Amino acid sequence: MNVKMIASDLDGTLFAADHQLSERTIAAVRAADAAGIRIVAATGRSSTSTVPRISRASVIRHAVCSNGSLVHDVHDDVTGHRFPIDPDHLARFFDLVAELDPRHSLSWETDHGNGWDDTFADIAFTHDDLGETPTLATRPQAHHRTTKLMVQHPDHEQEELRERLLPHLVDPLTVSCSGVEFVEVTGDGVNKSTGLTHLCRAWNIDPSEVLAFGDNHNDVGMLTWAGHGVAMGNAAPSALAAADEVIGDHRDDAVAMYIESIVEARS
Repeated sequence: MNVKMIASDLDGTLFAADHQLSERTIAAVRAADAAGIRIVAATGRSSTSTVPRISRASVIRHAVCSNGSLVHDVHDDVTGHRFPIDPDHLARFFDLVAELDPRHSLSWETDHGNGWDDTFADIAFTHDDLGETPTLATRPQAHHRTTKLMVQHPDHEQEELRERLLPHLVDPLTVSCSGVEFVEVTGDGVNKSTGLTHLCRAWNIDPSEVLAFGDNHNDVGMLTWAGHGVAMGNAAPSALAAADEVIGDHRDDAVAMYIESIVEARS
């Protein structure tokens, strides 16, 4: 495989157990960059919490954040492209979750800031993606470019909550889950491969030349889109099923070791 881009999820994949880049991983991605391979972070995180965590590597210049809904320039700390939820779809989704069960609570990411329902506050305070206080206190309006919604329920989490929502959707929204307790909603067909496709077109890279790493349901679209999809040994069943290959655990720098082997093969 002629690898021109490495796209990697962060939590549970490129990150160590402390949700940071290990020294070995930093050395590996720098070596790959020196070998002419573009390194892109592809994460469910917002740019707010992504940038400080990957800036130490210095060579991860772009991040596809919010499950593919935006492409962020890490060096300039500027979001260049967004793939927002259709405003009509957004309004209908808010109505839907309220009708299904008023105990659903939501949080939102938009180009005007983040916010959440009062009942989501306890969760929001534990996730540095969102911040300690909402910057958009009201639910997003049609003129906001909403890139991601997060939906929480007191009795159901992750895959169970996703499966309960899917049959009731009236619009083709993308509902995914990762290592957090809530589910994440992006626009029609928007997943991590959406932002990566944008970068590939800009850089004249074919998806067959992309090596992707992931560990959860929100990585499935990326793993199947890439020329070679690699799941972690600690991955969710959906990611394992979507991958071409399975490697070791993120706590053992498994991605770094894989990248090292790619670079060594080129030397």
